[in-house]
Amino acid sequence: MNKNSCFQKKYSFYLHVLFFYYIILVSSVFEASAQSEVTLSIRAGGSKLIGIGIEGFNTTGTSGLISEVKSTLADDLNYCGLFQVKEIPDSLQSASQSMFEIWKAANASCLIYGIETQNSTAVSVKAIDLKTAVTLFEEEYLIIADRPWYTAHVIADDIIGIYNGVRGSLASQIAFVRSNGEYKDLFLMDPDGRRRRQMTFSRTLNLSPSWSSNGESIAYSSLNNENWAIVMINVNTGQTLDISQWPGLNTSPSWNPTNPDIIAFTSTRDGNAEIYTCRRNGKDLRRLTNHFGIDSSPTWSPDGSKIAFTSDRSGMPKVYIMNSDGSGIRRLTPSLDTYEDSPCWSPRGNLIAFVILSDYGFDIATINLNGDEMIMLTYGSGSNENPKWSPDGLKILFTSNRLGGKNLFVMNWDGSDIRPLTKDGNSLSPAWAPTSSGDDIRVSSRR
Repeated sequence: MNKNSCFQKKYSFYLHVLFFYYIILVSSVFEASAQSEVTLSIRAGGSKLIGIGIEGFNTTGTSGLISEVKSTLADDLNYCGLFQVKEIPDSLQSASQSMFEIWKAANASCLIYGIETQNSTAVSVKAIDLKTAVTLFEEEYLIIADRPWYTAHVIADDIIGIYNGVRGSLASQIAFVRSNGEYKDLFLMDPDGRRRRQMTFSRTLNLSPSWSSNGESIAYSSLNNENWAIVMINVNTGQTLDISQWPGLNTSPSWNPTNPDIIAFTSTRDGNAEIYTCRRNGKDLRRLTNHFGIDSSPTWSPDGSKIAFTSDRSGMPKVYIMNSDGSGIRRLTPSLDTYEDSPCWSPRGNLIAFVILSDYGFDIATINLNGDEMIMLTYGSGSNENPKWSPDGLKILFTSNRLGGKNLFVMNWDGSDIRPLTKDGNSLSPAWAPTSSGDDIRVSSRR
C-alpha cells in the first residue's frame, strides 16, 4: 500500500470515528427529550406565484432554434419559484378582446413577447406589465446555434431580476465534485444539469469548491503529498495555484463575496482546527478563532462583514457567527441538543441554511439571524448535506442519497419543488457561481 492510500484510510477512519461519536451523543440527547428554545416548523412550498404569459417567438426560418428558446424560457420561468406560466384557455381563444385583455383574463400579470430577428440568429424580447401596459424592458439577444437554451436562461434571468430585485442565476454555472474510483475531481455544469465538463485531472482527492466573487476562479481542498491544501484554479485557463503553502489540514475554503482577493478556510497549521483568512496568493495570513474546540466550515455574510462557522466548543457541533476579524463570536441557535454543520449564508443576508441531524438523519434547515425561527426544508427523505444558495436567493443546492449514492439536488428556498440535477450516484459538494451578466449575447438594450 502506498503512503497516499495509507494516509487517506487513516484520515477517513478518523472522520468516521468522530462521526460515530457524535451520532451516539446526539442520540442520547434526543432520548432525554431536552427542551428547545427554537421555534421549529416544516415548510414545503406556499409561495404565491406570479402569472406570466409568453407570446410570439414564431419562426420565419428553418432552424427551429426560436422554438427551443421559447420552450426553455417557459420551463425556466416555471422552475425559478417566482412565476407560473399561464396558457390561454379554449374559452378565450376566439375572444374579440385585445391580446392584453385575453392574457389578463388568463390570470397573467406580465406578458413576454418575442420576435425572431437577424435572419433567425437573434430574438427581440419585450416584457409588458399587463396591469399598467408599461414596457418593463425590451432587449435583443443572440441565439447561439449549439446552445439555444442559454439564450432562454439569460432572458429568464432578466425577467427574474425585475421581480426579484436581483438577476436570476439560470445562466450561471455550478461547480461540484464527482467521484471516480479512488479519486474525486472538480466538474462544472449549467444549473439545469447540461454541459458537464471536468475541471481537474489531478488523480487525488479534491473537495469543497468555492467561487470567487468575479466568477473567474474556484478555491478547493486538495490532497497533495499527504497534506490537505487550499488550491485555486482559473476557470478559463485551468491553471492552478497552491494557496496554503504550509503543513496541516487545510480545508473548506470560502471566498469573500465582496473581495475576490480574500479567502476564509479551516486549518490545523497551529495544531488545532481554526478559522483563518488569507489573500489569494497565500499571503497576509490571519487567524480568526482561538479555541480548543474544532472550528470549521466558514461562510461569509453577503456584505463580507461577518462569518458563520461550525464549532464543537459547546460540546456538540453548532453554528456560530463572528465578525470578519474574529471578534463578537456568538452561537446562532440557543438549543444545545442538536447536531449542526455546513452553514451557508443567503445572498439577502437574512437567513443561514445549514445541516441538522433530525429524527430521520441529516436534513437541510434555514434559520434567521436571531436564531429563533428554524425551518426544516428536507425531512424524511435520505441524508441531505452541503446546502449552497443560488446567487439570486431563490434556490438551494444540496447533496442527497435519496436516489442511492450521492447526487445533487436543487429546491426552492422554501423547500418546495425538489429536483435532481445528477443521477449517477457519484456527485456531491456543489457550489453555485456568481450570476452571469448575459452581456455575451445581449445585442441591445432599450430599458
